[in-house]
Amino acid sequence: MNEFSTLGLHDGLADAFGALGFKAPTKVQRLAIPRILLKKDIFLQSETGTGKTFAYLAPAISLIREMSPTRGPLILVLCPTQELTVQVARQAETLLEASHIPMNVLAILGGSPLSRQEDALKKRKPHVVIGTPGRISDLAKMRFLRLDNLNFIVLDEGDRLFSTEYREQVQDILGKASPSSCRILASATISPNTRKIARAFMKEPESLDLLDEGVLARDIEHWVFYVEHRKRIDFIRRLETALRPKKCLIFASSGDRVARTAERLVERGLPADSIASKQEKEHRRVAIERFESGSLRYLVTTDLGARGLDISGITHIISMDMPEESSWYIHRAGRTGRAGEKGLSIVLADARELKSAAKVAVERNFVFRTKRLDGGSVVEPPVDEFFEFVEKGEAEKKEYREKARSERKDSVQR
Repeated sequence: MNEFSTLGLHDGLADAFGALGFKAPTKVQRLAIPRILLKKDIFLQSETGTGKTFAYLAPAISLIREMSPTRGPLILVLCPTQELTVQVARQAETLLEASHIPMNVLAILGGSPLSRQEDALKKRKPHVVIGTPGRISDLAKMRFLRLDNLNFIVLDEGDRLFSTEYREQVQDILGKASPSSCRILASATISPNTRKIARAFMKEPESLDLLDEGVLARDIEHWVFYVEHRKRIDFIRRLETALRPKKCLIFASSGDRVARTAERLVERGLPADSIASKQEKEHRRVAIERFESGSLRYLVTTDLGARGLDISGITHIISMDMPEESSWYIHRAGRTGRAGEKGLSIVLADARELKSAAKVAVERNFVFRTKRLDGGSVVEPPVDEFFEFVEKGEAEKKEYREKARSERKDSVQR
């Protein structure tokens, strides 16, 4: 028996999962699909790679499959990044094609001409619109995009969408949408503050908090190396010799460091490129396509990529730093070990960042394995030996800084 058919989905959609190679629903799909079919408002919190996108797309499509979008789209998915917008649109199209349901999907991105998007909305009359908050808000204000016919609004990476960067636009969209529309907020992490703000726009939302699926501990191995900041790019080159990753996503907290890291990796002969929010959309698109195809083995990004990239086959994650917010590490690591595959997440850390890493591991019930590079090989020393190495490194770092400070002082005096 097709297990997807027992969830209440339209037969075409249930069969589509089998055609796409899914043998059984994930836990989040088993729990979310029946609730969304009842048009329940939901906070959907589940680890990355557990099937959240299909968990909200399939039931929403199942319910609106025979409805007309003549007065505007029936499903709206808001995403914080252009990359995530494009990828969710691809997944919607894939699901519709496999289910043989004739619906139109339209991805709306900032940076494209408004007039072109207005024409696309008029001509294509999409059932499903997926877009970034700024452009969706602009189109709604100009009345190019009607929101009063919506049956479903999904906030994908909802905690990011309720950050100060997007909150005003998102609230404006929610306020304009049909009051009867079902609202779904999905993310790997949903903070209490996000829930508090979002509840004002939801009807008695249920919470599906599925953080016990064990993807972080079961499918992803976590390593941490002690490395000084100034030595981290060279360290990645040494890791290349030891690991030869097939497809590696590298995270850095600042856009400037992203570009510099990619340039220096290329100088060292590694096939690398970068994506950051300040770059041209075309550069980002080409870099992602090359990374997906395998012609690039390294792609460097900010935490933009932790939310916006769903690329199959990523074998390794390298964090050039430990992010300030623990939730960002969860999103970073979740780019690998997806859909039952195994992955490796590596953090390069100093003494302070090691404490942050330990805290995240305890909170989310996984283990960081402490590692060192010995020549061209990765070794796992005893824990006490590892922290002796850390103490020695911190002492050398302090000595280096004091020497540099003294040299600058002497230079000024001369």
